[in-house]
Amino acid sequence: MAVTKLISVDDFRKLVNEVESERDRIVIVLLFGTGMRVEELVGTKLEDVDTVKGEIHIHASRTKTRQYRDVIIPQSMIPDLEGWIRSLPEGVVWLFPGRDPSKHISQRWIRMVIDKAACSAGVQRPYAMAGDGRSLNIVSPHTLRHLHAVAALDSGVPLNDLQAQLGHTDLKTTSVYLKADINHRRKSYEGFEI
Repeated sequence: MAVTKLISVDDFRKLVNEVESERDRIVIVLLFGTGMRVEELVGTKLEDVDTVKGEIHIHASRTKTRQYRDVIIPQSMIPDLEGWIRSLPEGVVWLFPGRDPSKHISQRWIRMVIDKAACSAGVQRPYAMAGDGRSLNIVSPHTLRHLHAVAALDSGVPLNDLQAQLGHTDLKTTSVYLKADINHRRKSYEGFEI
């Protein structure tokens, strides 16, 4: 039986409950809530965040496709995000500054925080072994991007809107999220009757 690399929204909530710092919790919730890539989020500057419109502007130089895009911030996240922004010291450039406030937090740090929280929550599990003997685990920042896509489609977000949110240049790339694993499909069909 193949191991699925998708976690449930309930597993995500368990993971978030294990995150120790407010900054890291907001980062993780934004990764899921926006579907942003981890490198896009950690490189976000304060000037790129518009909480009034509920958008984060991602400049082309920070995207995988080298195309500018705006991502929608779920309304439920705006109060926490605004509170976080108000808590930042004067003169900070980055939305998520690192120990050195002139630099942003690292992708490596976020990967470690997610792994630790997923292990504490009991939702982390290996799906394969790397060539060097390391265990490759299910829950990662990219898992949260996948979960965003599946949850968005489940809630009725049109495929082309999801494509724009994720920054995919080809609709075929986005459409892979329509092919969820059998367990996810089974849950989707629970209310289906003939």
